[in-house]
Amino acid sequence: MFLCNKKLKSKPLFFSALTRCYLLLLPLVLVFVQAGAQERTIEVLNGVVKSERGEILTGATVVVRNTKLATSTGKDGSFVLKNVPSNATLRVSFVGHTAKEVKLKDGQRSIEILLSSNSNTLADVVVNTGLYRRPTGNFTGAAKSFSGEQLKSVNPANVLQALAVVEPALRIVENNAMGNDPNQLPIIQLRGQNNLPVSSQGTLEGATPVSNGDMMSSYLLNPNQPLIILDGFQTTLQAINDMDINRIASITVLKDAAATVAYGSKAANGVIVVETKQPLSGKMRISYGINASVELPDLSSYHLMDAKQFLEAQRLAGIYGDPANHYNDVALKQWYDYRLQQVQSGVNTYWLSQPLRTGYALNHSLNLEGGTGNIRHSLSLNYGSNNGVMKGSGRTSYGLNYNLTYVFKNIRFSNVTSVSSGRGDNSPWGSFSEYAKQYPYFRPYNSEGQLNKIFEPSAAELGIALAAPGGIITNAMYNSTLNVVDYSNYLSYSNATNFDWNVTRDLRLKANVRLSNNLPEGEQFLPADHTVFVKSVTSRFVDLGSYSQMKGKNTSVDGRISLDYNKRFGRHTIYSALGFSAQQTNSTSTTVKTTGIPNDFLGDLGLANGYGLNYKPTSLVNNTRSVSQFLSVSYNYNDRYTAEATLNSSGSSQFGSNNRFAPFWAGGIAWNVDKEKFFKRNFIIQQLRLKANTGVTGNQNFAASMAQPFYNYNTQNNYRLQLGSTINTYANPNLKWQQTLKNNLSVQMSLLNEHVMVGADFYLEKTNSLILPLDVAPSTGFDSYQDNLGAVENRGYEVSLGLPIIRNRAKNIFWSLSFNTGSYENVITKLSPAIEAYNKENDKIDNSEEGKKKQQKPLPRFVVGQAMNTIWAVRSLGIDPATGKEVFLKLDGSKTFNWDPNDKFPVAVGDSKFKGMIGSNLTLKSFTFNFNLAYQLGGYKYNQTLADKIENVNLNLTNADSRVLTDRWKKPGDVSSYKALVTDGGGNTLLMTQATSRFVQRDNFIDASSVTVGYNFPANLKWVRLLKLSTPKIFITQNQVFRLGTIEAERGTAYPFTRRFNFGLSSTF
Repeated sequence: MFLCNKKLKSKPLFFSALTRCYLLLLPLVLVFVQAGAQERTIEVLNGVVKSERGEILTGATVVVRNTKLATSTGKDGSFVLKNVPSNATLRVSFVGHTAKEVKLKDGQRSIEILLSSNSNTLADVVVNTGLYRRPTGNFTGAAKSFSGEQLKSVNPANVLQALAVVEPALRIVENNAMGNDPNQLPIIQLRGQNNLPVSSQGTLEGATPVSNGDMMSSYLLNPNQPLIILDGFQTTLQAINDMDINRIASITVLKDAAATVAYGSKAANGVIVVETKQPLSGKMRISYGINASVELPDLSSYHLMDAKQFLEAQRLAGIYGDPANHYNDVALKQWYDYRLQQVQSGVNTYWLSQPLRTGYALNHSLNLEGGTGNIRHSLSLNYGSNNGVMKGSGRTSYGLNYNLTYVFKNIRFSNVTSVSSGRGDNSPWGSFSEYAKQYPYFRPYNSEGQLNKIFEPSAAELGIALAAPGGIITNAMYNSTLNVVDYSNYLSYSNATNFDWNVTRDLRLKANVRLSNNLPEGEQFLPADHTVFVKSVTSRFVDLGSYSQMKGKNTSVDGRISLDYNKRFGRHTIYSALGFSAQQTNSTSTTVKTTGIPNDFLGDLGLANGYGLNYKPTSLVNNTRSVSQFLSVSYNYNDRYTAEATLNSSGSSQFGSNNRFAPFWAGGIAWNVDKEKFFKRNFIIQQLRLKANTGVTGNQNFAASMAQPFYNYNTQNNYRLQLGSTINTYANPNLKWQQTLKNNLSVQMSLLNEHVMVGADFYLEKTNSLILPLDVAPSTGFDSYQDNLGAVENRGYEVSLGLPIIRNRAKNIFWSLSFNTGSYENVITKLSPAIEAYNKENDKIDNSEEGKKKQQKPLPRFVVGQAMNTIWAVRSLGIDPATGKEVFLKLDGSKTFNWDPNDKFPVAVGDSKFKGMIGSNLTLKSFTFNFNLAYQLGGYKYNQTLADKIENVNLNLTNADSRVLTDRWKKPGDVSSYKALVTDGGGNTLLMTQATSRFVQRDNFIDASSVTVGYNFPANLKWVRLLKLSTPKIFITQNQVFRLGTIEAERGTAYPFTRRFNFGLSSTF
């Protein structure tokens, strides 16, 4: 500055001096300008990219305009950029979504970017197989993904039921007995059955008992269950059933060989991949959600007789008379008069309502997440309480998950710790079926308002010379006043460490290890005063009462390492993955049952007087090890042609010692026809993609004892003070994995200017080496052993149709309709001779009481050329109007009144021909409306209610369907659907109805699965801004709105079915 002032003193030299001053000051000015610019540079910018529906987008590209800065989002949808100009513009793009540009604000250090879906790309998303990720353009397998929000809109309380509604390939086998028991796990199947039921495969000796966390046993008793993967590791169905639905980011269903073969010997039944939400970077965010629901028991399928009807039906059955014995006849008429007096006094108890209540459930979900720089973390807490409609029944679950993620340059390290617990309490009121049996003219309470333990006074008290018809009848309600304990629970812990290194832009190394531990236990205490002991064979009071306890421990260690190489050069794209995994599981369990606990409050093992009759404590141990390695390569040329191949080699201790390892493979091709030069986009077809694949996968859902000998010590005898041992199983060292050859053809289309989206899959699956029993010589000490002897074939198709009718992003109005349907059938192509013996045993003529009861329902029968779910019964020609007897059609075509098991015929197949869903999804600015209608057509079912509650009912022991009184044959000339009521005078039916085609009925139904109304509060509302809320929303959902079916049968016989109403609220702070 001094120099400048000196020069300016000479005015003639003013301009020359000024110029020199500028030249001297210019470097300083540039330095200050640059320094100022650096001050306005964002050192670290944290962001996350989601879809407009809140779904995490992995692999989205983020570019800073006019710079060389660029990155892509990670598994959790987040990204990190450094030294970003504060006024920069970000351009974000992701396949299947419209690219978006966002201008940063001064001082902004975190950002959330939402991308709108773009229907111009047909299913152009990333498929998560649980082992690797691959764009659908480079994937030839059959897979379908659903976001957590999508499933939540269908059923916010049960993720498995929601998945079954939207995915036609997934079927939940309805448990007509257990209904909506909150402690009952569903049986799920994907694309049908590849295995015979467990009962036909022999006793699974040596297997650990089913528990909430025992992975091995959870698959053993349902050999058709798909493999379930949670965040890269195998898990149990119970873990998913108890999981907080708010934690789920997405669920992907993998169906065919190309999609599942990387899992090798575990993939034949398909794979369900569950991915949880990952922590987002930025300032701390708190998300809270609450879901409250109310359940009402659905008793619409019950049509029981009232007190007056039931007494009359008993009279007509001859219960209150004995013409052959005057002494008894007088006494029985006295009992009739006594019970008639009860009816006339107004006693008409509706027993079905006695053990029931309005159920309610409350689920809380809390998530805290955030992070700065390279560290991000999240803590999730959830609590669920479900009080079922049976009084005293319910389930509670707890969960804690902590995720710590550290990012350093190209390395991502994360550690996930999870703790969960669940407890299920069974109702002390007993089974619901006990109340359906009760006589409606019985009073539950005595004159003093106390529960009756035994309903009626004794014969001596009433002055009657004969005991009451039906004997001593107890009140199941009485047990609710006792200290009954009946529960099971588990405590589960797992810790997973994940290492992810982007070695180069194209090469990625991943390593994962998990340690999990599960502690299941269960107890049942029945006090001596329990009604189950009223007719006990022992007369000693000290022998009454029982206490049972089961405790187990399941530990597993899983490790996996994989290498992904993805490269695009010119018109060529390669995606490849190489991986190795190992797993070890150790399961133990101990069961003790004791008797003789006379006091109501002495439920303790040490207070028992002894073990049960012919019983001693048992303990089981099951240890397995497995390894697997795979290589998957996908090649795409010019976005038109794709070829994919996957190889796998699996080894397991469950295989026979001579067949430890199993090779599996799959190959597929795909063709984007719309990318060809000859294809001209028109109004009718815009996109067309064809895929085909074939491959072999395996199934190892069988007990290790089938391949390895198991021994028990003989503790009751000794030889020279040395214990001996006995062999439990006849092991087969040559036992191999079951192999399933899967073939799949897929078509995906976009039609009518992208207003119709069509997807279709056609498949054919052949399972060989099916494990079945093989007869052996009696001298071995066993009847049979297991070998690879059978074969089954499945075929079917799945079709989905999407109709995006309205897409107005400017006004946020969207309306779409969706349809899907699926159909499959199976046929047995090969069986072992032992199965024929199994069939003969089921069809054996047995005139004993137990033998007759056994044939009152269709028994399983497995025949080559028939389906596994074929209903076998004797063909009926109806009820003879002259005699009231049923007329049967023999195999030789002749008619007869006599039922013969040798005349059984394949009447129908239980599997439905079509199963699917019709859905509507409407977004009207801040409102959302969702409706889903499930349907089933073409299936058949044996209506057991008609057999048990109308024709085979013993009116001396149980109430019955009102059609007993109104619709049965009564006199010659009657045209009736049901036989004459012929009893022995004691209520026992003489004309027992056994498996007949007359009760095989079409099982078609329409089920309004869910209706949801939601509202997203606008961000500009004053109270939303005041509370600093982000995306607050509220919803109301009703499940099982109505059900229309072709079968009138009792549903929920041991635990009722319900209708559920859900109310939910969620927001982020």
